[in-house]
Amino acid sequence: MQELAAAGHTVTMASDILAGETAPEAAGVDALVLLEIPSDSRRRGEVLGEAHRRLRDKGRLLIPGPGDIAIPQDLVIALSEAGFVILKPERGATAAVYLARKESCFVREFQDGDEEQILPMFHRSFHVERSLARWRWEYRENPYGALKISEAFSPEGQLVAQYAGYPVRFHRATGGQPSVLPALQIGDTMTEPSFRHLGRGPTSLLGRTVRHYYARFCEGQVAFNYGFNTGNIQRFSMSFVGARRLESLPFHVLDLAARPLAKPNPILSRLTGFRVERIAHFDARWDAFFQRMSGAYGLLVERDAQYLEWRYARCPDTEYFLYAVFRWNRLAGWSVFRAKGERLLWGDALFDPEVPEAPRKLLARVVAAPEHSQVKTVETWASSRPAWWRETVLSLGFESRPEPDDLGFVFVPFGEDPEEELRARLYYMMGDSDLF
Repeated sequence: MQELAAAGHTVTMASDILAGETAPEAAGVDALVLLEIPSDSRRRGEVLGEAHRRLRDKGRLLIPGPGDIAIPQDLVIALSEAGFVILKPERGATAAVYLARKESCFVREFQDGDEEQILPMFHRSFHVERSLARWRWEYRENPYGALKISEAFSPEGQLVAQYAGYPVRFHRATGGQPSVLPALQIGDTMTEPSFRHLGRGPTSLLGRTVRHYYARFCEGQVAFNYGFNTGNIQRFSMSFVGARRLESLPFHVLDLAARPLAKPNPILSRLTGFRVERIAHFDARWDAFFQRMSGAYGLLVERDAQYLEWRYARCPDTEYFLYAVFRWNRLAGWSVFRAKGERLLWGDALFDPEVPEAPRKLLARVVAAPEHSQVKTVETWASSRPAWWRETVLSLGFESRPEPDDLGFVFVPFGEDPEEELRARLYYMMGDSDLF
């Protein structure tokens, strides 16, 4: 401390700030060194808030670190919420000194009432109207957790950036022992256009919001988060927030004019025990079916009745077509579709590989339904894992094509690195994204 003071710097103890014992001229200083940070979260917030008030704009805050561990997540959260951007260390790196810079905007987690600003900014960012009912369904009513949202605000209280996701559970069966990997499916990522010039990369408003999100909702809580991103946000994520690109999305198209499906034969279906039904809800049969079938798929979102009921049956503002196929009154598979003019999106499915005829029976029935008479193409994502599933899709006449928006599967690991397992075993479809 004496050496810093002799060089003309101001060195301030956290206890001095709280006690008001620093000199008046300390207000507006270029830098503060906090030699201690209270362990109590309330007092820590008071110290950082007062430090923020006393620093000039862009002033630096230095906090000695142990040098052999990364910055604690509770300190990341506290600095973000006090209005600081962390300059070093980067996420996961170690440093003897934690360095932060005073900014005018601050970041915090969602609070009731924020949706009144979220929905208008969503419209300005994506030029799509979203209803309050749809927002509540996605972020409040998810059966596995709610309100996983970090937000940046201007000094006047205007929402200027958001990073949000919802919890999902991935089911894995390794060595005969099923387990669950908690994850977050990242959804609405946006910055108010007039604030996009503030900072660059990790110091931008979105970069700061992401770092708060990782510390508040991800580190030590989930195995990974993931999303389906276009070029700009994909490049940002990979360059600045630790994301990795798994692959381009496995987009496949069935041209019904070139490869028509034979219309269902009711008599033959009865003789072979098949029955296809349009359904409205998912019940305990879907729980039992998932338990039977999950091992044939590898690693996938846990498609139990509770999740499916929330994801499709209760989703507002979107009409999904839900179908199930039975063989001798035993569930052999199900699928979810969405119509977009002459295109039919095949968004989700699970089938019994021991009943290989079931996907064709179901798809033929769906395409032949009066409500889909205008359909000319069926589109889906057909992952190469498991191999038998992609072979099934190709046998129906689907062809692989480039994804129109160049979307890719992007993920961020937390704790155990899942990349090898994702590449070897991950099964997903359109319904595993917020784009369907």
